[in-house]
Amino acid sequence: MPSAFGNFFMKAIINSPFYPLLGENLAVITFEGRKSGKHYSTPVNVARMDGTWTFVSMRERTWWRNLRGGRKAQLRVAGQRVQVRGEVVEDRAEVLTGLTNYFNQYPGFARYFDIHLRSNGQPVKEELARAADGRVLIRLRPDTAT
Repeated sequence: MPSAFGNFFMKAIINSPFYPLLGENLAVITFEGRKSGKHYSTPVNVARMDGTWTFVSMRERTWWRNLRGGRKAQLRVAGQRVQVRGEVVEDRAEVLTGLTNYFNQYPGFARYFDIHLRSNGQPVKEELARAADGRVLIRLRPDTAT
């Protein structure tokens, strides 16, 4: 579980001119709480796939629920602010498919999920299935209706 200090540090760098130090896959998402109306920001590790930014969260965390149903958010990635709309994938079979695509495009991310890759580059299916059990997939699409 990331610490508050770690999140603060990551957000500070991502929002500064030093963002290239962390690479192009780290971003900060800012969203409004559905119930509270407060604005929250958290760092995420995004993958650019098919015109969207995709990331994974633990199902037990609850902040991602604020992105259900195409809710608006703002993504700070690669020094740019982008208005986006969220799509949360909660169905286990869809999460499994999404994770497979995620690791096929970004095999280096598999180690963060404790997933090993076979010699052909494919994730070990049993490990992938275990990872899908406790996770959701979040897709952020650019908001063209601004």
